[in-house]
Amino acid sequence: MNAAAFIIMKEFFNNKTNRILSASALILVAALFLFLRFFVRQSGIPVVLHYNVGGGADYFGEVRSVFILPAVGLIIFLVNFLLAAEFWKKDRALSYFLSSTSVLAQFFLFIAGIALYLINK
Repeated sequence: MNAAAFIIMKEFFNNKTNRILSASALILVAALFLFLRFFVRQSGIPVVLHYNVGGGADYFGEVRSVFILPAVGLIIFLVNFLLAAEFWKKDRALSYFLSSTSVLAQFFLFIAGIALYLINK
């Protein structure tokens, strides 16, 4: 990392809003992982991975497949975080938008994780 990128990252994290949004997104990713780890039954029986309101369960898979949700959440966080840090000097509103979108995506993924738990309960 060159000196200019380090300075931009330092300025990015010196902003309280950026720290709160980044921490919130990471906490939601970790909470989703822990929730799925401790509440979804770990067995050899296939679990429902997708539920269609009109037709019922339509996609089954292994228990470890539920961990795709936190993996996708982490990827979304990393991409939005890197883009937000990149745009910090140029357009702070876009940077805030990307960080906020990351938190919102993590929230919806957490709701999807709760839905997976309830379907497979």
